Amino acid sequence: MNKDSKYSTRSETERIFYTLDSLDRTAETTAIDTASKSEQCVLSMSSLGKLGRFGNQLFQYAFLRICALKSGAKVECPSWIGQSLFGHIDLPISQLLPPAIEQLDRGETLFDAMPEFIPYFEKMAGAPSIRVGVEAIEQGLSNVDLWGFFQFHTRFLQPHQAFFRSLFQPIPELREALEVGLTQLRSRGKTIIGVHIRRGDFVHLPMAGFTLLVPLEWWCEWLDRMWERFDQPVLFLCSDDLDRVLPAFAKFKPVTCNELSIEVTQLQSIHAEFYVDFFILSQCDVVGISNSVFSFAACLLNERGQQFFRPCWDFSIKFVQFDPWESLPLLYIGDGQPKILKRVDEVAAVTLATQGKLELLRCLCVQVPFSILKQWLVRLYLSYQGAGWRGVFRLLNNY
Repeated sequence: MNKDSKYSTRSETERIFYTLDSLDRTAETTAIDTASKSEQCVLSMSSLGKLGRFGNQLFQYAFLRICALKSGAKVECPSWIGQSLFGHIDLPISQLLPPAIEQLDRGETLFDAMPEFIPYFEKMAGAPSIRVGVEAIEQGLSNVDLWGFFQFHTRFLQPHQAFFRSLFQPIPELREALEVGLTQLRSRGKTIIGVHIRRGDFVHLPMAGFTLLVPLEWWCEWLDRMWERFDQPVLFLCSDDLDRVLPAFAKFKPVTCNELSIEVTQLQSIHAEFYVDFFILSQCDVVGISNSVFSFAACLLNERGQQFFRPCWDFSIKFVQFDPWESLPLLYIGDGQPKILKRVDEVAAVTLATQGKLELLRCLCVQVPFSILKQWLVRLYLSYQGAGWRGVFRLLNNY
């Protein structure tokens, strides 16, 4: 089952420009009532559902709801997939509020690496922006529009663990269908080991600071070491490239969601078939995840998991055990500080170590040039939208 089916009809570049265009349309059609803005206590996230995929949206929505709860603000956001999956009833965006843009104490965000986003957001809102960090979880926010991914170290979310988990429980009729498949899976053994292998866009985004394509052999070696530690283990395997990865795990007789009797008609109607994998990962006894917020978020919701493992940037050890509620959702290359983009030499070193010489050649000749071109297209577009040709000339003069 392709967990990215909702998003795979457009290339990465097309999706970026589609998102920016949709935000422009939202800005043009949203009525602004300046008098009510100063009187109402509102917290909005107009980018929800447009800035990142499912795992990102869970962190964004949780941050929105926690900050609004702290300040007593009314929540407004666009329609997003969580309304269908979790039964949320959210008010639509009624007004454009000043942008509140994510900021980290250490390391850079997307908006630091590509600062052209900020004047673009300010122009859309017709108001200056502010920067907000993890302190907002305890202090609350109101009368601003949140922009960011808000994937802070989960020790800051830990005091809100029960509330976080309550936000992302499937609606009763969906849970009932999923439990049927989960019961079938549990009937095959006593310890369910869930493994999520992310490929898909990781292949095409080699310069992103978090993309790490773990060789299938490394996963199999990890399973070999783990297998005998557990009572009657069963492997549940999920991936966005399942047909390609499945044969490598034949010796473990993996079970996939396609083999479970789960009625997914209601998920198909909202292009959310991927949620079956997500839910089962949240119920496994042992979980091995990719460097992906999709499976990390499933671990945060997992109340019966005994152990959790993830790949790391130290290829001499390959995998580390982690506590979902005492960890960074993504591990970036480097010294632990978020580094949004890899240097070309870092891309080359990682690709050679994980994929070999042939893939290194393909990466350097195709994927790296395309990634650089895409970055520049986006930055030029944002510069023009934010400040016209002056913005474009300013960007070019800085390089």
